[in-house]
Amino acid sequence: MLDPASLTLRDTLDGLTPARIATLYRRAPLLRKTDNPEALWRTFENSSLVLTLWEDDRLVALARVLTDGEQTSYLCDLAVEPDEQGAGVGKRMVDEILARCEGTELILRDSDLSTGFYERLGFQPVDNAWVRTP
Repeated sequence: MLDPASLTLRDTLDGLTPARIATLYRRAPLLRKTDNPEALWRTFENSSLVLTLWEDDRLVALARVLTDGEQTSYLCDLAVEPDEQGAGVGKRMVDEILARCEGTELILRDSDLSTGFYERLGFQPVDNAWVRTP
């Protein structure tokens, strides 16, 4: 496993492609729609913050955030290569997000696959949420 501190952090879309994103989503696994590359790319272009971690040319992790910069930030996606999960890579990503969205409430949706991860980082479940899917 890699040392998360040895990875290169980028806060741009440099190096990303819809294919790379879709591959990481499937491998992580992150249950997102990946069948329309143009739509997938637009989600990243329209995000407030995109962070990626790289080992040389290899995409190791990515995170996508929407934020108003004052009150609320929404962690839309956090995906980490399976062979790097458990090494602190996801924690490094969350720490970077918290630093860049300081002072805002960070909200996310979670699946049963990663509940323990977010609990260990101090996140708490909430009951007062609603969702309407298209």
